[in-house]
Amino acid sequence: MLKKLTFGQYAHKNTVIHKLDPRIKILSVVILSAFVFFIRDYQKMLIFSILILSLAVISKISFNSLIRNLRPFSSIILFILLMYILFSRNDLHKGTLSIWGFLLFITIALILTFTTTITSMVTAIEKLLAPLKFLKINPRTIALLISLTIRFIPSLFLYADRIKDARLARLGSLRKPKHIKLLFLPLLDRLFKSASTLSDAMAARSYTEKRISYFNIIILRYYDYASFILLIIFIIFILLL
Repeated sequence: MLKKLTFGQYAHKNTVIHKLDPRIKILSVVILSAFVFFIRDYQKMLIFSILILSLAVISKISFNSLIRNLRPFSSIILFILLMYILFSRNDLHKGTLSIWGFLLFITIALILTFTTTITSMVTAIEKLLAPLKFLKINPRTIALLISLTIRFIPSLFLYADRIKDARLARLGSLRKPKHIKLLFLPLLDRLFKSASTLSDAMAARSYTEKRISYFNIIILRYYDYASFILLIIFIIFILLL
């Protein structure tokens, strides 16, 4: 199941979402992600869900791919639901909305990574964080760290799947708590080795914190402004319901 994950991976498609400026997409993701956790009404959540699913359809993300990427988070969802049932049964509706919002949050992030290349994302984040230069904070470093974190998500799932298969092939068990460390310790070791390899690769390519030139130039166009304005209008519409 984890081997077929596409979360954090870009897929080239000829869609309107793919053509949007990455800065607009990142700002939209921040606004939508923040807004989803302020909704405390089922009707508003349903309308908001229709918007997110419509964006996923426009991005040409298949329903099977969406379900496949949400499935690894099922244990977290069940844990949250169980906590509400055991300790806060009176607020179960809040728990339902929280889980609903969590699923939409993952879908929003999936749309961003599915339609935006890592290179474009780094450039966009760097430009959005340009004011940090006045505080002597390098926005390029922050942009690179964020993009690498997103890119490591599918690798994390892939490594976990391989270690689990290797453990089961040796007739091991992951049901007991003492056996869980047999999954996480090799996983951490593999992640640290991957990070070390990445660091060596960047050093070999003479990576510096100073930006000399941009590999890709991003320019805001009329449809970028139009799409962002439509998004703000839609959010205001939901708030006024």
